[in-house]
Amino acid sequence: MEFISVSWTSVESKNALSNFLAKEGATSELATADPNTWGFFPLPNGKKLVVGYANLGLTPVATVVNGHLLIGINEILAGFDLNTLQRTFIYRMPSVFHEFVSLKDPVIVRDEVGFICISATGVERWALLTNGPINQFTIEGAFIRGVTIDDEPFKFAIPS
Repeated sequence: MEFISVSWTSVESKNALSNFLAKEGATSELATADPNTWGFFPLPNGKKLVVGYANLGLTPVATVVNGHLLIGINEILAGFDLNTLQRTFIYRMPSVFHEFVSLKDPVIVRDEVGFICISATGVERWALLTNGPINQFTIEGAFIRGVTIDDEPFKFAIPS
């Protein structure tokens, strides 16, 4: 399994982004509802994916897994074919995306209140949700354990 983290490049404004990309060229774009912050992901193949999002305090996160570009931002997890940058799926998360937990196929991601397992084609395999925002968690064998910000413990068996 090959995976590559992709760095986020923010810009001052959509106008600044347009000026920069006029020279560089963008290949594709992903915009969430009410975008007020803009930037792009420079990809290993030289292409750039432009992202506009409503800034909730978390920057977009992207990774390349086996030829697929996965992006988490706001309540969206999106997949793109790395070669063509055609969007292959868009998945609306229960809450705000936080991080990729496991990049094995299928991928496990964490949002503010739980964990989602999703295939490379965007099909949800399972969702495990807590009763509040997650403060911390660990994966121990086949279990995800942690506590919410209200110190409520949780423990989930990871479905196979």
